[in-house]
Amino acid sequence: MNVSYYQVFISAEIRQQGLYILKHLLSKRLAFGGPVFSGPAMFLWKGELVEHDYCFVVTYTREDLKQQLIEEAEKVSVEQACMISFVPLEASPALLRLLDEALAERETASSPPKHTDAVAALSFVSSSEISYRTNKSLDLPKPIAAYFTADKGDSEAISQCFAENAVVKDEGHTYKGRAAIKEWKTSASTKYQYTIKLFACEQKNGKTVVTGRLTGNFPGSPTSLRFFFGLEGDKIASLEINP
Repeated sequence: MNVSYYQVFISAEIRQQGLYILKHLLSKRLAFGGPVFSGPAMFLWKGELVEHDYCFVVTYTREDLKQQLIEEAEKVSVEQACMISFVPLEASPALLRLLDEALAERETASSPPKHTDAVAALSFVSSSEISYRTNKSLDLPKPIAAYFTADKGDSEAISQCFAENAVVKDEGHTYKGRAAIKEWKTSASTKYQYTIKLFACEQKNGKTVVTGRLTGNFPGSPTSLRFFFGLEGDKIASLEINP
């Protein structure tokens, strides 16, 4: 089923009001969430030019939730006219997957989402540390973290991340057992040189799905790939790599 999404802009007089509206919509699972922007603004209001700081919530919603979102936003807004606009969304596959998963939960959820405080922290580190820091921040399971750490041409180390009878599927081919997996990795490393930057890790249908951006000397570079890992204890039992 094709689902249509919209980017939503909701007005608020000050940042605190915008955050309150957004929190209310999230508690109802009517929006995905997003930033609250504020800054200088001008409006024609009852025949006069009005200038003052103003605020907008920027978020996303599903087409069938638009009317309910309007009603709930207006319910908690303090403005005479809460300005709400919808823009049809053309988005990357990664964003669409996020929206699918986030808003699908409203059909089965029995309580509001749990609130977790988070703080963005900026630091400058050596480029050699990036792979380790990224893997750690994604909270990768140990066998998967070991796989990506070893993925620098060390086919023997990579094969040891897998169970004895593990299966790998990549580019239409299937490789069974550690020996075949080692040969697959040796061939790929000899043929192409690449780097990978991981940026997402999620659980889906019993698999751990890791998404990364590959850049190298292969056709179609750069490209994003998804790695579907099946685990057995501390080893990888299966891996399927898809765009």
